[in-house]
Amino acid sequence: MSERGVLVQSSAVAFFAEVEAAHRAEDVETYIGFFAPETVWVTSRGACYRGRRALGDYLRGAIPGGLGDGSVSYRVESTHQLAPGVTLVVLEQVYLDVQGRPRDARARHTQTYAVTLGDAAPQILAGQNTVNVADAGS
Repeated sequence: MSERGVLVQSSAVAFFAEVEAAHRAEDVETYIGFFAPETVWVTSRGACYRGRRALGDYLRGAIPGGLGDGSVSYRVESTHQLAPGVTLVVLEQVYLDVQGRPRDARARHTQTYAVTLGDAAPQILAGQNTVNVADAGS
């Protein structure tokens, strides 16, 4: 990986550690603040929210209490430069029970985010959450 690639990867890891912390704390306003005003978000169920305001309305109903007694874990899998200043970040999101184990061992969330990772504060321009459920026969 190039020196620039290492910098982008480490910036993505640091940024999504902040996103994860806000999610774990169910701090909706901080979480929403990571998204650009013109963001587009597609949920794992296929709903599309355009703009920070619409996404915020959705998240204010989804995040509080959404973790139950558990928590959530984010892990950056990879980064890919899309354009100057815009990086695609692929991460794994796992919902955990109170013992820190995955709630559903067969399902994991893969999220893709288009993020600005420059000198200014990073912002999520667009994202999609996909639930991957293991084949019951495997």
